[in-house]
Amino acid sequence: MCGILGCWTSRPLNEQLLRTALGSMHHRGPDDCGVLVDTAVSIGMTRLSIIDLEGGRQPIWNEDRTVATVCNGEIYNYLELREELVARGHHFSCASDTEVLVHAYESAGPKVSTQLRGMYAFAIWDRVKRKLLLSRDRFGKKPLYYTRTPSGDFLFASELKALQILAKAFGEVWSIRQQSVYDYLSLGVVPQPTTIYENVFALGAGETLEFDGRDISVEKYWRPVRRPMNSMSFSDAQSNVRTLISEAVRIRLRSDVRLGVFLSGGIDSSVVAYEASKIIGGSLKTFTVSVPGTSLDESAIGQRTAHALGVENTVLPLEMAPTDLLGDMVRLYDQPYADSSALPSMAVSRMARQHVTVVLTGDGGDEIFAGYRRHIAAQWFAAFRWLPEPICRIARRDGKSRIRRSAAGLTSRFLRGLPLTPAERYLAWTSDMLMETDKCNCWRGTPMVATESWISNILSEDNDSGLSMQLHGDIHINLLSDLLVKMDMATMSASLEARSPLLDHRLAEFVMTLPEDYLVGVVTPKRLLRRAYQGLLPREVIQGPKRGFEVPVASWLRTDWKELIQDTLLSIHSRVGEYLDPRFVRNM
Repeated sequence: MCGILGCWTSRPLNEQLLRTALGSMHHRGPDDCGVLVDTAVSIGMTRLSIIDLEGGRQPIWNEDRTVATVCNGEIYNYLELREELVARGHHFSCASDTEVLVHAYESAGPKVSTQLRGMYAFAIWDRVKRKLLLSRDRFGKKPLYYTRTPSGDFLFASELKALQILAKAFGEVWSIRQQSVYDYLSLGVVPQPTTIYENVFALGAGETLEFDGRDISVEKYWRPVRRPMNSMSFSDAQSNVRTLISEAVRIRLRSDVRLGVFLSGGIDSSVVAYEASKIIGGSLKTFTVSVPGTSLDESAIGQRTAHALGVENTVLPLEMAPTDLLGDMVRLYDQPYADSSALPSMAVSRMARQHVTVVLTGDGGDEIFAGYRRHIAAQWFAAFRWLPEPICRIARRDGKSRIRRSAAGLTSRFLRGLPLTPAERYLAWTSDMLMETDKCNCWRGTPMVATESWISNILSEDNDSGLSMQLHGDIHINLLSDLLVKMDMATMSASLEARSPLLDHRLAEFVMTLPEDYLVGVVTPKRLLRRAYQGLLPREVIQGPKRGFEVPVASWLRTDWKELIQDTLLSIHSRVGEYLDPRFVRNM
């Protein structure tokens, strides 16, 4: 796990500048730092050592030093790839997973990513062909940003703060992209591939980028699309899912440092812990978060699950300093980001880092196995869309006043989305932020394109059914730009590596071929996963409701954050006034 950066410039960069930019990402890799300056091309990394602690220093070269690479992340199938490459005559100089990249590139060229199972963002410099190749993993677990200066220089980095340091060396002054602010007001995040800055982009999930000093070429090498075509029985589907998850967990247990599992009271993390316990046994370390005095405290269930699995369990009491965490979040995340669960995620990551360097999580289970209540709503959509408009209008009027997780709140949200367009419905069911009609009354900037238009383009890629459309949006919008950003930044802020077995692409590809009623029951989300592990996990885990990882934001706004929020958002000098009517902000 690392932070990487690089550039192709009209003049060689000072090595110290590269190290300064890497230093801004020290939290991503506190163990080592390496740079390569090769005339116009420079690459560098700051490393968190996980595999081959001594020999895996980057950049890593091939045998004749014609191909070099830096990589952020892990190639989980590196042992299998290494064996194949050695059989073809390639010679390895270390035991690092990163070294397979240069040799696999020699064999496969730009299509090297199609051979990989992992989470990664890497750069490969081919000195002979004079090409720079960037690539990002299939779901976009690891970040990679890039920009091009007016003079033609090409820059990239794992984080925007490092990229900005490089850009400033060329006299670049970045400007805010107003459309990103506008979209943020609806989504709570800046949607990829855009960023909060003009002409600065995130490389897309499952994409490769080639640059030859003149032109940028981007190619999609993987696209997750639901195509229900598998006719196997429900029982066989359960068996296949267990086999694929077991394999996904097995290859993610490869590590030369201490490793554990985040274990909540939910089914996703419990499944991961179960499969890991079969391989490691009773010495497996699991970590459960305790949030005393709240209904969201899952520590008791987590402890009982760990006991049932016969594994070690450590309870991490969630202790947060709200103002300090908020300041850290702004400094680390680089862009507007409204998912408040990032705050406890940062706090928990710091506590877990005292015990291990790598954790396995249940992230992605909801998006792959249809685990949200909105997925049930999507299944119901066709049957209820005939309801009269007045009923839905009443729901739109008072729906936001209801508690989201209550039955009334869920019903109201469902009804509110019925008469809307697919893009509007996605927002109504997924986000608590602003719709286009809300923004029209408060936006002070230049006219923007409706966020729903962008969402509509995403959803139109897969419009076979309501559930397929919702899952497609969740993967391409919510997972990519919110949940994976949160987990990467929160864990890496503590120099902790997080691995997500349920986002293994082979597992996802299989599940995407199954009938929709395998995934969602009449009132049961995640039907297939629950049935696959029925009898293997405690009943309270299999039958338990979904719980959130929430913090008391409303209380903090009235207490710990009150003065800070007033100074930042409500003063006459607030930059928010450039975009929003101050009266609207004050009323909120």
